[in-house]
Amino acid sequence: MGDNANDDDGTVVYLGNRKAVEVIEDPDDVAVAAAAGRAPNRTRRPLRGKVCTVVRIPAGTPFMETVTDIVSARGLWPAHSDADAPAWVASSDPTLAQFLARHWGCELRDPEPENAATSADDDTETEA
Repeated sequence: MGDNANDDDGTVVYLGNRKAVEVIEDPDDVAVAAAAGRAPNRTRRPLRGKVCTVVRIPAGTPFMETVTDIVSARGLWPAHSDADAPAWVASSDPTLAQFLARHWGCELRDPEPENAATSADDDTETEA
């Protein structure tokens, strides 16, 4: 397992997100937080319906860096979902998709980028 690059465009990961969230900064706290040298208060607001969270990974990103960026406690998945794991995983990199599906114990799917927004689960696509 070396670099993650499939092509010049990098790798795309699709995550079936049944508890997608949007993180919103409190606009009334931004100036106060900046003056105090801290991050502003944030609220996690649930998004409606099923979502396909799309992660685009630059070409040349090392495999384990990619995995860490997606699954760690401060990674992309916990930032975009209140679920412990995605319902399913697909990727333009089959090795990465299989690794993530095994890690989370979820369904492994073949990537269908042209149909990501209208998959069998009727997921809505969002970019991470």
